[in-house]
Amino acid sequence: MMNSLLSITHKKQVPFSNGYTASVVFFDNGECEVGVLVNDKPVYDTPITNDVVRCADFNQAWDIVGEIMNLPPKDGVRKHIGPMGTV
Repeated sequence: MMNSLLSITHKKQVPFSNGYTASVVFFDNGECEVGVLVNDKPVYDTPITNDVVRCADFNQAWDIVGEIMNLPPKDGVRKHIGPMGTV
C-alpha cells in the first residue's frame, strides 16, 4: 500500500451535473484508480463499483469515468444539460 501512495504521479477530480465526481489517481507505472465521490466523499453504493477500480491504463479509466458521468442523478440533484453551472 505504501508503495502505491509513493508512486502517485497525478490526481484529477471531474465533477458532473448528476451530483457525482470521478476521482482518478494516476500511478507512475501507467495504472490508474477511479473512485466515485459525492460532496468530496467516496461513495460505494453505485452500480459502477463498491470500491475504487484499479485500471491497467488510461483508456480503461476513461471508460469508467464515462459510466460515472452517465449515472442517473443523485437524490436531490436535477441533472443539467450543458456545462456545469448552467440550466
